[in-house]
Formats: sequence, structure tokens, C-alpha cells
Amino acid sequence: MVRRHRVGYQTGQACDNDSRPTLAIHAIYHDAIFMNIHLETLTADRFDDYLDFVRKIYPQRRYAARRFATQVLENPFLEDAQRPEILLALDDNAIIGHFGLNPYPFHFRGREYLGHSGFDFYVLEAYRQHGVGKKLAAAAVERLPYLGIGATPVAERIYIKLGATTVGWMHRYLWLRTPLQTAWLAGHTVFKDRWFRKPERVGDFDLPEQVEVEGGVFEHRTRADGREDYPWAEETLSFSRSPEFLQWRYFDHAEHYRFYALRDAQPTSFFVVRRYAWRGLSLLCMVDYRTPGAEARIITQMLEGVKTLARQGKFDGVVVYSSLRAVDERLTAGGFRRIGQPTIVVLKGDLPMEKERIAGRDYVLATLADCDQDFAVYD
Repeated sequence: MVRRHRVGYQTGQACDNDSRPTLAIHAIYHDAIFMNIHLETLTADRFDDYLDFVRKIYPQRRYAARRFATQVLENPFLEDAQRPEILLALDDNAIIGHFGLNPYPFHFRGREYLGHSGFDFYVLEAYRQHGVGKKLAAAAVERLPYLGIGATPVAERIYIKLGATTVGWMHRYLWLRTPLQTAWLAGHTVFKDRWFRKPERVGDFDLPEQVEVEGGVFEHRTRADGREDYPWAEETLSFSRSPEFLQWRYFDHAEHYRFYALRDAQPTSFFVVRRYAWRGLSLLCMVDYRTPGAEARIITQMLEGVKTLARQGKFDGVVVYSSLRAVDERLTAGGFRRIGQPTIVVLKGDLPMEKERIAGRDYVLATLADCDQDFAVYD
């Protein structure tokens, strides 16, 4: 008579005492399935296959090719557009997972570094629990310094096991224009997709050329003046805002972004806005901002400027992402309230990791523009 053994799929543990034959068969079967899995870097000859994979796993990306071109191939810091920094997991020749990396310069303690920011970490469900994701993540985080902005709690645990450190949290803050917006929000919460009000039809993005606030004027600009790239503060890690970055992210896509600079400020203090739909509301998102020395007065002026634009454009309100305590304080003082769960920022690299500054939310400046979530504007 043949004894039958039930084997736990995830743990590989037999369910009776005589486990050795079953485990040996299970190990052979496992190796036969996964012996052909390997990692490669994406090359131009696989772009079409890769985009088919992306459309399959992210069906909400209606314009996947456009997003790929904008987010990856047009990045001015990418060394070779024929070989972008995207890692593929392959079973024979079929793509079963990927991990994207984008090069980004950043400032820290008087130096400029070229970091690698992760995005789109995904493995097909049939291949999970077999180490494929861990192999992809392990290969990705060796591109030092590595930064993961927008990591999920699951990804955060993987990163920490691979030697990365959680260095920041981006909180999301909301300001609503009138009490009526609270009613719109409640209606969408109850009726969801059946709610009659469509956020894409609310708000006029044909915003004014300038906005006046107490003590200053912000002017709409369509090109960089070369004075926008500077550290937020000497001890705070902050990403480059070079003319090349600003052209790539904002000025080449004026249909999505409006760039406002404070008149006569040197270096240039600026903020950037775009549309942002959330739970049935049409919001104006302050997707990016910079001012030297984290000057509280100018941060307050920026927030007042964005609120003024939201009123003039008849948007429902304003949303801002903040990774710094100093910005949190200005947002709270300006009538914003924190919503949702924080966005996690992890770092691996030979950089000083000061626990006190990290815990005090003073280590890294990251805005929505530094997170791959912002590229959803192209979907």
C-alpha cells in the first residue's frame, strides 16, 4: 500500500512523521519548476514584451507606453535609454516579475549623490512565496545609494531584511475650500462609482499667471532660471531640482503641471501644482516645493498661494505631501488636516543614519514628485 503524505505548500513541512521521502520529492518538483528562473536587465529588444507585461499587471494604466517613455526613457539622468535600469525576472523567456529603478541626484551634507529610486516591484502570483521577489529586491538595493519612496509595509519588511533603513514617512494633508466639500466627500463614500459628481469635470486648470499673497507674489514660469537647485537644509537629504529635472518633469508637460516662483527670491523659491482626484473630490495638489533653509514664512506663503489658486479655479481643496516636521507644522497652522496612512521612505547606502533626526522627521525631504505615484497623472 502506498502511503500518502500531505505537504504544506508554503512551509514544505510534511503532515506526518515520515516526511523525508515527501520532502525530497517536493524539493525535486520545486527545483524543476524554478530552475529556469533568472534575472536580466531590460533592453530595447524587449520593450514590446515588457509593455505587454505592464498592461497585464496594471490594467488601470491606459497609456502604459506613454508613461514608460516619460518616467523611464526620458529621464535625463539615465545613462543609456536602450538599457534602462529595470530588472526582469524570467521563467525561460517569459517575464514573471520586475523591479524598476530610476537614477535621481540628491543633496546631502554638502555633496551631490546619484541615487537609484525604486518603483513597480511586482511578481506574478503563481511565482510568489518562492524567493523570486526577494531575488529581485536584493539585486535592486545593491544599486547604491538605493531609495525606496512609497514602499508598502510588506516591501518595507523586505528592504529591512536586505540591510535598508526606514528614514522617513510622507504624510498627506488635506484642506477643503468650503463645508460643502465635506458633503461631496460623504456622498462619494456612500455611493462610490454611482455618485453623480465626477471630479474630472470640476475645477479649471487654466490658472492665473500670478498669485498674490501677504508679503509676496508667485509668478507662473515656463522654464528654469538655474537657481532652483539647492539643498533644503545642509543636514537634510533632498532631491535635485536641476534645470534638467524641472524640464523633464514639469515644463515638458505643461498640460499637467503649473510652476510658480516667488518674485525676486534668490535662490528661487517655488511650488508646482497639478490636478488630483481623491474620493470624488477634485483637488489641487502641491506636488513639489522648495525654499532654502526651510523658511517657515515662505512655506506659509506657498500654502496660501495654492489655496488662493484652488479658490480661483473652483477646486474642492488642496492636498500636500510632507516628510518634514517643519512643513507639518505650517500645514497644521494653515488649516490642513492629516489623512490616510503615511508613505514610507527607505534608504540603503553608505550615508550617516541619525536615529534622532529620522525619528524627529528631519532627515529627508520627499514630495509627491519624488515618488512614482506622481506618474499616475499619465494613466
